[in-house]
Amino acid sequence: MAVKTKSTRKTTEVSSPKKAGLDVIKNPLKNQLNILNIDKKKLPFIIAFVLILVLVGFLFNKGFLVAALVNGEPITRASIIQTIEKQSGKATLESLITKRLILQEAKKRNVAVGQKDIDAEIKKIETNLKGQGTTLDQALSLQGMTKAQLVSEIEVQIALQKLVSSDVKVSDKEVEEFLTTNKDQFPEGTTEEAMKKEATDQIKSQKLQEKTQTFIKSLQDKAKIRYFVQY
Repeated sequence: MAVKTKSTRKTTEVSSPKKAGLDVIKNPLKNQLNILNIDKKKLPFIIAFVLILVLVGFLFNKGFLVAALVNGEPITRASIIQTIEKQSGKATLESLITKRLILQEAKKRNVAVGQKDIDAEIKKIETNLKGQGTTLDQALSLQGMTKAQLVSEIEVQIALQKLVSSDVKVSDKEVEEFLTTNKDQFPEGTTEEAMKKEATDQIKSQKLQEKTQTFIKSLQDKAKIRYFVQY
């Protein structure tokens, strides 16, 4: 009598791409841990370590998040920023945009501002301040500015001057008309040469101011500016 032998076959289940995709969706954390090669058993210790670092950072640098405590109630730095933005956010943003446009135009026209230009302007400022009985450091402290911020402002101003002052001229006729109209404003004993120089400087300054406004307006009109915050 023949005995029937039941054969057994070992089957291997192969995950379909569709199932694998579902696993990724269902287990995002698990997949991220696999990618980072992080042992799940060590995860609680890692989280605890990160939390300790955050706590230590807060204790040693409380001003990072909280500006002050008033009877135990915090005033956050975020609330200060929001208040400042409401008060002067629009004006500050427009000022930064204008400065960026000036520097971009200077670069486009190969108008360079060298260290000698900056040093010369700083020297003028220091001389003027000395005449007022103060120093540059004291003036910066009163304005809440750093030397680096001053240099940045000077760079923009010099670039703007170079961009608009190249063709600003003052004629002899304009000087004569100015002196005729404003001669009484000069102190008694002022020489004719000094009056002409003062007249030339004032006329040129007015022309530069008018041309600067027109120039900046043209830059703003041509620029592609996208606003992501509305004040």
